[in-house]
Amino acid sequence: MSASQRGIMREGGNMGRDPWVELEGITRRRFLARSLRFAGMLWIGHLLGGRLLGELNAQVPPERLTAFARNVVHGGPPKDGIPPIDNPKYVSAGEADKFLGPEDVVFGMDEKGTARAYPQIIMVWHEIVNEEISGEKLAVTYCPLTGSAIAYRGRSKVDGRPLTFGTSGNIVNSNLLMYDRQTDSRWPQILGVAITGPNLGQELEALPLTWTTWGRWKRRYPKTLVLSKETGYVRSYGYDPYGSYTSKRPSYYTSGGPFFPVMARSNRFPEKKVVVGVKVDHAVLALPKAEAASAGVVNFTLGGLPLVALYDKELDAVSVFARQHGGQELTFLRRGEEIVDAQTATTWSAGGRGMRGKLAGAQLKWVTSFDVMWFAWYAFYPETKVLVP
Repeated sequence: MSASQRGIMREGGNMGRDPWVELEGITRRRFLARSLRFAGMLWIGHLLGGRLLGELNAQVPPERLTAFARNVVHGGPPKDGIPPIDNPKYVSAGEADKFLGPEDVVFGMDEKGTARAYPQIIMVWHEIVNEEISGEKLAVTYCPLTGSAIAYRGRSKVDGRPLTFGTSGNIVNSNLLMYDRQTDSRWPQILGVAITGPNLGQELEALPLTWTTWGRWKRRYPKTLVLSKETGYVRSYGYDPYGSYTSKRPSYYTSGGPFFPVMARSNRFPEKKVVVGVKVDHAVLALPKAEAASAGVVNFTLGGLPLVALYDKELDAVSVFARQHGGQELTFLRRGEEIVDAQTATTWSAGGRGMRGKLAGAQLKWVTSFDVMWFAWYAFYPETKVLVP
């Protein structure tokens, strides 16, 4: 067993609280509501459906779905008061330079050979982009309250019906609670599983979405498309009511606790520390991003699956892959500035692609993983394992 595998441990220290205690609803701080210029509260009256979950979702037991549903609180804006973008328009990298600086945060996606960038300064006002690429519906989502950007295929993994999403006006564990327009089922963004409605227990399939900066993404993908500010809405794009990720001044993103109650808390890390949350079926793990970046390569096993976390220096991003190819388990290591595997001496990109050697051209399978604030990951997954490289 490697040192990194021995470092995996079950997280403790929930400060004596019952992780699944029911909480009373608390509304968003008034200044935020004023900043967003929205008013009104949305009453949530969706009861859990009577369907049998059975094998619908092995990741989240039914009793937890019930607990999540009972801990939904009002977020301030009404349903779709934070309006999703349903007909996204795009501009070139050159046009995007007119409103994006090199250090501005973007969420990058390279899907079906086309790179797209979703600027955080736009996403903070909309939180969801309902996208369609090559006939397939996708949802690009961002929750500023939990620092999580996740792309999902626009269909459930069980029945495959196409779905589009809106903002419910409510949250759970301080996280965006989406609803699908086809059934009005409610889906916490981090969980990716419906907690109420006809789709109760169904799960969404995540896609790679890279949290990086505009300057870094543009260098990697100079022909990238960029989400336009022409959204059909009048918003103060460029102004963020929560503060800034890059300013040295304290903001919501860097200090303090969550605005809303959460179902479990841990003092293992600072609440706003960024971790890479990893999911493999029913197993979950938190990998502190800064430490993973410093290590460069982290081999570990989760849920019986050998995995590797690779740091992409150019994008300042950490991605997780299954470290198997053709039935062979691989062990990765850094050799200077290169990533190689010990079994075949193939040189790999930080994106999990074989570049030179025996496995040149091979692509490792991406595993669900995304940046998220520690408090939010732990609130949904108090049973999480933690790996500090």
